[in-house]
Amino acid sequence: MEVNMQKAQLQPTGYYGTDGGLMPLFSCGGSPLAPSFLTGDGKHMTLWFSITLHVIALALNLTANIAFFVNSSDVAIDVLMGWAACSLSMHVIAVIGTVISTALIRDVFKQPLLNTLGLGLFIGALLATAKVSYTHGMTQPASNVENVNFNLSLFFQAFAMASLLANSICSHDSKGI
Repeated sequence: MEVNMQKAQLQPTGYYGTDGGLMPLFSCGGSPLAPSFLTGDGKHMTLWFSITLHVIALALNLTANIAFFVNSSDVAIDVLMGWAACSLSMHVIAVIGTVISTALIRDVFKQPLLNTLGLGLFIGALLATAKVSYTHGMTQPASNVENVNFNLSLFFQAFAMASLLANSICSHDSKGI
């Protein structure tokens, strides 16, 4: 009986709104958010800070990789182009996947395979970006547009991934488990 009472008091995680809707996203703090990978403690500031980190990291990654594809297509080796393609595609899929899974899955913490895939994509994108950045940095000047954007992208990717992990800890703690 006591276990059932405890479970009834646990706050569900996932979705953007505590009632499962998307409209609390646009309420400017008027409606509570459900704790999730993006909202952590359920506050709007946390959500938009996390989204801002991810958008900046993704924009820098896109800029770096597109500049790399355009400027280096004739001289780059196929392996390096493959790493750049992985960096770009894994990062895009990871960010979009996180936004969609938060919107559609009620308790994302009960989805270990999905979470493994998502975290794997984020870590894979970070590693691929680091590989391309390091290799490209050895052959190009530091002020090169690709080098600058790859390095800034790595910086913001690290903080964006940290926000996901910190939000996960906070939201999981709010469940009372």
